[in-house]
Amino acid sequence: MNSGWRYQYIVKDCALSSKRFMTISDIGAAEADFNATIDVIGSKDALSIYVSIKNRINTMGGQDWPKAIHALEDVARTDKNRTGPYICVFGIVIEKGQRSIKRNAKSKSAYSVNTEVWLSDFFWPFFANYAYSEIAKAVLDVLMEDAKKVKVVNDSAIPEPLILAFGEECHKHKLLDEQGMFNDPLRLVDLFCNSNGV
Repeated sequence: MNSGWRYQYIVKDCALSSKRFMTISDIGAAEADFNATIDVIGSKDALSIYVSIKNRINTMGGQDWPKAIHALEDVARTDKNRTGPYICVFGIVIEKGQRSIKRNAKSKSAYSVNTEVWLSDFFWPFFANYAYSEIAKAVLDVLMEDAKKVKVVNDSAIPEPLILAFGEECHKHKLLDEQGMFNDPLRLVDLFCNSNGV
């Protein structure tokens, strides 16, 4: 459910459907997964947004951020189709939070003033007009419809301690009914998308 490439297509299509943007590019093979332009009030130039999508912040290690920021900015700076200002965005699609700028740990200076990290609480509403929990529930609905059509067979042996630990966590978060059955997948989505510290 959380493969990054799926979110690239979901967010691009949501951005197109929102009709908030002047242009939306197709999914790219370069550093930016897609580009968008948006009208800026009081300016004759549109703002170009270069977006790279990641599942979580820790998808990249700390030493990888400066290189990734430089590479994405390089795409923006050298884009011959861009005429106005730009911003580069690393969209973090499943981790809760707002916006930030990556900084050098020692000097505290920004790696780039033109590049921001947008976590899911800011990223999804900006591009899709939906919260991440709404997107996740829509994806779950599709998966549940598909599951009705295909019988999944799993004959892998799962270690008993893992099953017991998983059961304890499910009870702790009230995911099981009186018979000990997991019967509400929307509750699980709600737990992961809307709870803090889980």
